[in-house]
Amino acid sequence: MFDKKFLLQVLDSIVEDKPTKNSRILVIDSMNTFIRNFSSVNTLNPAGHHIGGLVGYLRSVGYAIKTFRPTRVILVFDGHGSTVNKKNLYPEYKGNRNISRITNWDIFDDKSEESEAMSNQMTRLIQYLKQLPVSLVSIDKIEADDSIGLIANHYAAEEDCKTVTIMSADKDFYQLISDKIQVYSPIKKKVYKVNDVLEEFNVHPNNFLIYKALLGDNSDNLPGVRGLGPKKIIKLFPLNEQQEYKLEDIYKISADNAKKSPMYASILETKNQLNINYQLMNIREPNISDDSKEDIINLLNEEITSLNVGGFMVLYESDGLVNSIPNTHGWLSENFGSLILR
Repeated sequence: MFDKKFLLQVLDSIVEDKPTKNSRILVIDSMNTFIRNFSSVNTLNPAGHHIGGLVGYLRSVGYAIKTFRPTRVILVFDGHGSTVNKKNLYPEYKGNRNISRITNWDIFDDKSEESEAMSNQMTRLIQYLKQLPVSLVSIDKIEADDSIGLIANHYAAEEDCKTVTIMSADKDFYQLISDKIQVYSPIKKKVYKVNDVLEEFNVHPNNFLIYKALLGDNSDNLPGVRGLGPKKIIKLFPLNEQQEYKLEDIYKISADNAKKSPMYASILETKNQLNINYQLMNIREPNISDDSKEDIINLLNEEITSLNVGGFMVLYESDGLVNSIPNTHGWLSENFGSLILR
């Protein structure tokens, strides 16, 4: 059941008049969605094999389509070697990720077993998705975040596009939020628009990148300014304003006020790391080569195939998914049959 506020948010983003293929775009951060389900959905098929990542992902996509009624769905995955370019800039990037950590202790005995299951489910998932009228985007050496930033801004600039909804639990996407772009958090079951970011963080989306660069990101092994927390940032800089601040603006304010607070001096001493953070976190203007940008746009321009119910059900029955998705035929028709393909 939707709460009233959430339902109103969703209804407000749905435009009914003469929709085109690109009227309402739904972009899904697919690795984020897959891993979240793989780690939390403990569904097994009759053979005793874990299928949580596979069925959890499909159900999540179906839920998002039913909720936002998009005219087009774009599923974005990390490319092979997705962190290579960023590690060339900052070798410690994501260096704190423990490769031996098991994400689902209830199902797997060791990391090797879990990794094999994850790889098998991901490979199989792509086969399922090729039976659906969706666009798949994955570019070697490009992270999904960067591809999504490019895609969201690409469609938001088009006149016939009314709304771009990004589904992800990653707060980094808040920097993209605008009058056309919104972010849906599947964990919080909440749609984030400009005012929602302002209300929760006291930061305007135009300045969320600066806010994140100053804070750093432990999950990506990117240190921020020592001793600088969210509340203190707001006291030091007017990031709740619509005006977009650049790092140069932050450095100037810090230099002008260095004698008033030692924190301003600390910011100036951390300039090198902040420059790195800003570049790595910037998905508004992602550091993607022109060739890779062209590859992404070409994937978006490829013809979208029609829904192949028969092909989907062959995979579904072969994998023994049984009732993992109740009324599977109806689920496919309701969620994917209404997407506009031309």
